[in-house]
Amino acid sequence: MSDATRDLIRRGKEAFSTHLPDQDFDAHVWEISSLKEQQSISNERIYWTRRGSQDDSLPKHFAAPIKAACMVDLQSCTNLVFRSNAARMLWEHLQKKEDPSSSFRWERLTEGDLRGMEREMLEHWAESTTYKTCTAWSRVLEVLSTASVIRPMDIKWQTSRPEDSERYTLDGQEKRKEEYLPSDRSIEAVAHIYSNDDLDLDSSDRLLSCVTALLTATGLRVGEILTLPVNPLSKSTRNGDTRWHLQYWPEKKGAASKEQDLLHLTERPASLVREAIDEIQEITSSARQRARVLEQNPGRAPLKNLSLDDLITTKEAQGLLGLSSGSPTPRVRRTGIPILEQDREGYKRPEYLCRVADIEEYLQERQEELWTVNPDGKDKQLFSESLFVIENNFFHRTRDMESPLIKTVNHQHIGDFLSGRWTSCEEEHEEAEQRNGEWMRCVVPSIFRRLGLKEKSGSPIEMTSHQFRHWLTTNLVDSGIPDGIIARWQNRSHGGDISAYKHVTRKDRLREVKDAIESGRMKGEIADIYFAMSEDIRDAWLDSHLQQIHVTHMGLCTHDFSSSPCPHHLQCLNGCSDFLFDPADEKQRENVEEIVEGTREAIQLAEEQEGDNAQWMRHQKKVLSNGLKVLESEEDAESSHTQPFEGEGSNFEPFDDDDFIPMEEAMEKLDEETES
Repeated sequence: MSDATRDLIRRGKEAFSTHLPDQDFDAHVWEISSLKEQQSISNERIYWTRRGSQDDSLPKHFAAPIKAACMVDLQSCTNLVFRSNAARMLWEHLQKKEDPSSSFRWERLTEGDLRGMEREMLEHWAESTTYKTCTAWSRVLEVLSTASVIRPMDIKWQTSRPEDSERYTLDGQEKRKEEYLPSDRSIEAVAHIYSNDDLDLDSSDRLLSCVTALLTATGLRVGEILTLPVNPLSKSTRNGDTRWHLQYWPEKKGAASKEQDLLHLTERPASLVREAIDEIQEITSSARQRARVLEQNPGRAPLKNLSLDDLITTKEAQGLLGLSSGSPTPRVRRTGIPILEQDREGYKRPEYLCRVADIEEYLQERQEELWTVNPDGKDKQLFSESLFVIENNFFHRTRDMESPLIKTVNHQHIGDFLSGRWTSCEEEHEEAEQRNGEWMRCVVPSIFRRLGLKEKSGSPIEMTSHQFRHWLTTNLVDSGIPDGIIARWQNRSHGGDISAYKHVTRKDRLREVKDAIESGRMKGEIADIYFAMSEDIRDAWLDSHLQQIHVTHMGLCTHDFSSSPCPHHLQCLNGCSDFLFDPADEKQRENVEEIVEGTREAIQLAEEQEGDNAQWMRHQKKVLSNGLKVLESEEDAESSHTQPFEGEGSNFEPFDDDDFIPMEEAMEKLDEETES
């Protein structure tokens, strides 16, 4: 092992002792729950083991530098999981070479090894997972090379960020709408479950139903809902108008996410939020009371009306611990709590007892950290200050719900409630169902499946928590609220973020263009043909023609692909008269700006080089000029789209006679250039 590697490991161990005290750096399992910024995130441990195993450790001389690099550049729990998984795949590749256990040296790592690691990922994982993992691994390579453990490598991963090309067609957008937007039937079912007292739901279902009410009314992410403080709603009065404000911890805002933010609500959604929060507070009040006891007694898990030296029966211990019903002594013994025997007069068998001190020790070891949000390692939101705090057995229907251990509601609970939990099985299994081409069975049924609520097609309703955000945003857009206002209300970075959540129908897109043509706001070939036709056939022709409309990354395209292929093929800035641009769409504007900047840089580089590139330069300068023309487009009060290149011809026009070169002459010129 080189001196540079030893120095990196030393620094890594120092960082490890700071972030994960009382743990072993060389262990093959790290408990990382203390690194989480939210308790509702499920990542609690990572494994430095061979792929497919949780106990077969990676060789120390291989794993130690990676561990050190991760701790020196510690980012997040999720990022740490990606990095450890990448280490597994790298070792998987190395194992296929000559025995790496003794021969591997970090200084011998090559780009080929990294390519092999990426191939292993693609063989076992989806492209999106591979892309994220490689991105996380790039920083590890930087730390290793900076520390002189490996030589500097400029690795270009082959797996690019997956792009959904279907979002550029109306058919694709319809498909995305079905995937991301909940059906009307499912929204009605959610409302039915929340508002119908006749269903007689237990407290766990009522709590999760209140979560769906908050998701519907606010459009917040589920992690933002689950980390709400216990009293998040406030109101203010201005000019006689009452305004409501919901305090929450925003996600995906970088440094700003370390501070609480306010979501402003009108009276109607605020009334639903107030009602849901009141019910949640009532359901979770006992868990918060327990949280205060634990917070006031650090290092202990006090039991009500009991002292450390008291002895209780195993049956009483079974109830206190919330263990499953049945013979108490065997169940308590399985926990590892010492059991004492005490003779009883008149009985052959002794009485089985437990010391309260031993029970407290058992509980303390299993009690998770008493905070919900830990944004900066200092100003934590404690359990007693949080809305979604529950007893450990709260969702165990076969156990006593009361428990001296408490935790938070997490993402898995919401997922189980809305879509259930599934596992793979054999086709012959009596509960087998085919899902996405695989045979699976439901191990945790969703609330819809339990209540027999189904889609119009007859299939059980299934939803995801994020669909509520898509649903609310789409409804706001349909109501005519501008993207900028929605973006500010939802605390988004910019209005362009709204585009991924807007699921405008094919009918809406066609209506938008058709209205512009009929009103005369849109000019050009299509409009000319439309007005040249007789009134009894023009609408039928226009409907047929506009069925071909699709969406590009820069705007709408009205070219009729049924009659001819596109002469520009997503090169709209060549001057396509079929191209429509929405000046208010920040995403479209960003894409055009990116093309303009890239073209400008290419022209500057070409001007610095020698060579005959006049034709290429003419083309690039035209793209640059057209791009600037598009960016100068302004919003029209009468139309949402502009037609920047109205009346312009195709960029792919025939050569002029002066530019024509006979084939024989062109071949001779090519041979001369090749010889030279």
